[in-house]
Parts: sequence; C-alpha cells; structure tokens
Amino acid sequence: MQQLIWIYNELNQVVWYVNSSNYFDAKQMAKLLFLQNLEYEFLGPAYLSAMLKKHGHQVKMDLGASLKEFNPTISEFKPDLVAFSIMSGSYKWALEMAASVKKVFGTKNIFGGPHPTHFPDFINEECVDIIARGEGEWASLELMNCIDAKTDYSQVKNLWVKKDGVIYRNELRCLDDDLDIYPFADRDLYADFRGKADLDIRQLITSRGCPWHCSFCFNDSLRELYKDKGRYVRIRAVDTVVEEARRLKSDYRARIIYFADDVFGLDRKWLLDFLPKYKKNVGLPFICLIRADILAKNEDYAMLLAEHGCIMLSFGIESGNENTRNMVLEKNVKDSDIYKAAQLLHQAGIKFRTFNILGLPGETLKDALKTVQVNIDIKTDFPWCSIFMPFSGTRLTEYAKENNYLSSNDSQKSFFSGSTLVNHPEIKRLENLQSFFQTAVIFPKSLKVIKFLIKLPPNLLFKLWFGFVYSFVYIKAERRGFWKTLIFS
Repeated sequence: MQQLIWIYNELNQVVWYVNSSNYFDAKQMAKLLFLQNLEYEFLGPAYLSAMLKKHGHQVKMDLGASLKEFNPTISEFKPDLVAFSIMSGSYKWALEMAASVKKVFGTKNIFGGPHPTHFPDFINEECVDIIARGEGEWASLELMNCIDAKTDYSQVKNLWVKKDGVIYRNELRCLDDDLDIYPFADRDLYADFRGKADLDIRQLITSRGCPWHCSFCFNDSLRELYKDKGRYVRIRAVDTVVEEARRLKSDYRARIIYFADDVFGLDRKWLLDFLPKYKKNVGLPFICLIRADILAKNEDYAMLLAEHGCIMLSFGIESGNENTRNMVLEKNVKDSDIYKAAQLLHQAGIKFRTFNILGLPGETLKDALKTVQVNIDIKTDFPWCSIFMPFSGTRLTEYAKENNYLSSNDSQKSFFSGSTLVNHPEIKRLENLQSFFQTAVIFPKSLKVIKFLIKLPPNLLFKLWFGFVYSFVYIKAERRGFWKTLIFS
C-alpha cells in the first residue's frame, strides 16, 4: 500500500511530496559525490554529508588528482551531482576536473565553500552548473530532494543555478539560531582517507561567526550578506560539543582536537562550563584560535586553557605596525596586548602560532621588518605569514582600489604565490621577505643575511626554501605526521 509523504522545509512549509511506499529506500535517493585533491578533512563537506545522509540521500567522497583516478568511483557510484568545496586561489583544479567529468560522464556539478560565496560570478564559468553560497545544509538538502523527485530546483535559496542559458540568482535563507539542530559532521565521509591524510587530529567547531570587524577578513563581508537574516554569531551547547569530541576520541581514535572556531571561547561563561566537562569526559589535548587582546585582558585565561588540555593556540598579529594593524586592518589589538599575551602563554607553557600578512597596501619594507621583529621579540613558536590577497567584498580590498594599488584585471592567487598589488615600489622585496619570514623568526641571527637576499629578484629557490620551512613549522605546530604532511604540502 502506498503512502503519502510530505517534506517540509525549515519554515515548516510544504515544498513537495512523494507518493511512494519505499521512498526512503537509499537505493532510490539522490547521490552526491565530492571530489577532492587535497589529503585533508574539511568540515564543510562533512556537515553537508551528515544532513543529506540523515534524510536518506547517498554521499561519497573520493580523493585523487586526475579523472583516471576518479573513473572507477564515478562509474560505480553514478552520482547525480559531483561537488567541489573550493577556496579562492585554489579552485582551478576543481574547475578543470568538473569540465572533464561533464565531458566524459555528462554529470552536472555544484561548487560551494568560500570562493563561490564571495565570488558568485563564478557561475559564469562555462562548465559550472550550480553554486552554493553561505551555510549550505538546508540548501543542499532541498536541492537533493528536488533531484530525487525530478522537480525544478532553480528557485532553491542559497543557490545560483544555470539552466537553459539563464542564471537564477536566489537569495540567502535565514540563519538557524540553534546550531544544535544540525547533525554532527559526517566523519565517515573521510574514512577511506585513513592511511593517506592525517586523521589523528580532528577538527571541531563550537560556534559559527565572529563578532569583530577586521577589514581583511571574509567574516565581515559574510555578515553583510546575512544582514537582517538572523543572528550571525551562534554558539553550540556545551554538552553537544563535549559529546562530539568524545565520539571523535572513542569512535575515530582522535589524539588531538582542533577547535577551528574563528575565536574559541567567545563567551567566558560558556568556556568556564565547557572546559571541566571536556577534561573529564574527553581529556584529549587540544588546539584553538584566540585573540591576543582577550588573552591579555584576562590574565587567568592562558593558564585556564593550559590546565584543561590546550597545547597550542594561534592568534593574529597581522602587522607589526600598530597604526596599520588598527587603522587599516581594523583589528583593534595594541602592541601591548600582543606582548602581554605572549608573556602569559609562555608562563602557562602553551606554544603559540602567529598569523602575519606582508605586502599590505601602503606597507613599507621597514613596516614589514617590524612585523618580523615583533615575532622575534615575543619568541613566537610557530610563525605563519602570507602575502596580502585582495579578495573582493572586503573593505581592505576597497581601500586598495581607492588608493590605486590594484589593476583592473587583478587576479586571485594563493596566499604564498606572489602579490597582485601594483604601484608598490617595494613589493618584490616584500614577496621575498615573506618567503624567508619563518626562517627569520625561528633563527633571528639569519636576519642580516635575509636582508641581503631579499634584494635579489624573486626566484624558485626562495619558494622552495619557503615550502621546506613551512612544512617543518606546520608539522611542529599541529604535531602531524611528517610524510603525510609533506605530501599534503
């Protein structure tokens, strides 16, 4: 006997129905295949997979570099869509792969992640069929429901859909205030990666969103996208986070938890409740990200983290020039905050990583060397440094355009491949300094030699040296396996 099944969206409105007695038979549900070339566990695909599997759809992840490697999985799984989670500066492989898959198998594709969220014109790429913007759990579910029911999905919120030469640009849906309605990230999505990627360190988020307004950060433009669509900063319940961490330890043999929030422990009351429960029920060492001013203004904060398992944390310096940091980057962190935070972390026995940016609009070589010196002064354990990339939608990019630091055809690169700025007389030296930044901080006596080397033209040897030192610092900072990290790098 057939039964009528109604499907509801998050607003409790009926969106479609299926008249079938065996609708939730997985063999008849829609199939999504993620393709990835990096040996790394990303939370975005894992959250989407969890939502889709909860509602009966089939999701699979495959790792490779060429279509030949993906052929067996695509042929056997026969996905309705292939999916790519992409970041700006590293999407070219995904674009080429999507085109190849479509040519050989005729399979349509969807792109999600930071790049299509902030650069929706990506939909204009010839081979791209769908992009997802913002938080994607409900959008992906509605999309796969439509595919399964063979109904039109061109009006699904959060999606831009290319259909018959027309692009449907749908608005974002409202944010969910309660993050605990989402299922835990699907860790089994990456189960086949064991032995390839380093899965001993597991990422976990306790919140979404950031309350600060740094001009260079995607959070500010994402907050603007979601204006009037719900509370941007949301924190998960303590017990929910503890339970997910416990499962990572018991079911997935995690040895370190990486709290990947933009800022860990935003709410002090929440943190004081969370830490004892985490230590009692999980007890694994953990890594997190924090702000220097929070550490500096709460002198017990570093010791509190250390007592409950924190072995390493990261915070942003960005620029050693306080005026640039606070007036241009709008970070609102004083030099005194940075020095105080470092002092407290050393006292607590927590090693720390700092984030730094070179090649900022208007930055001089003297400013950049000051950034190096601040890191040396505070004895940064694991320095990290990128080249400024002018990502559209950020206020810092608008500042760069207004001051003629960007050409009309500026293109996105990776954080380490060189600057896109023009009209900057010292940019080549700044690019070279970025290649030697970690070396200078870890081995301060090398700074005299580095000041001479950066006068030379940028070259492959400098980049190779950077890659070697970067891998070394990454391995030490996150205590990852040497060979797996070397392959990933």
